[in-house]
Amino acid sequence: MAKYYGWGEIKSFLIKELKKTRHIMTFGTIGSCNVNHDIDIIITKKSNSPTSEFYKEVHILFDSLNNYLLGKYNAKAIRFSQYKADFETLLKSGSKDLLLHVMIYTNYPQIEKDWGWFLLKDESLKVILSKYNCLIGLLDDLNSKEFLKESYYGPVFLLLYLYDRINSGYSESNLVKVMNSYYDQIYSKKLNIKPPVAKNEKEVRKYFYQLCDILDNLEKKKSK
Repeated sequence: MAKYYGWGEIKSFLIKELKKTRHIMTFGTIGSCNVNHDIDIIITKKSNSPTSEFYKEVHILFDSLNNYLLGKYNAKAIRFSQYKADFETLLKSGSKDLLLHVMIYTNYPQIEKDWGWFLLKDESLKVILSKYNCLIGLLDDLNSKEFLKESYYGPVFLLLYLYDRINSGYSESNLVKVMNSYYDQIYSKKLNIKPPVAKNEKEVRKYFYQLCDILDNLEKKKSK
């Protein structure tokens, strides 16, 4: 079933909202941008920006898109990071809903790790990323000196986006249950810190940004 809206409308809305951001370095699409399937999106962070402020902008951006689609088309914007992990969510999405496969990175080595495992020997990440169509920022920004630096906690920053279910269309109770489970994994098993337990969506977001700040501080200590 064809959607009532097209990519052109969604793109125009996102460009308008992205102009309000200060911590997103690049935001763009890769692939066909077929709203009847899903839209592949890559978002990168400005190297000098706090990760928590960056993610707040990401979440607010998709909050705004979701509200726009709900108000105009009674449709939802559903963000996911992995087909396998989010298969149940995708099955439950309505025919009007916009599915957004969103990949989020704070440096280039994270992209290499996230993509490298499934590339064939004759496939090039550089060639694939040459098709990255930026709505904000430039493709060359990915080659900036600061963005190319590898971080000690890079794998944990990858887990942030892979585990993040904010903007994913979950009911509040399911969001709280899933994110508390992920917080337990990251806080306890990766950082050896007692994990917080969120009681509602507001606290889910609060502890997500708290985790971002903890990782930024740990990274700064490692880089000294």
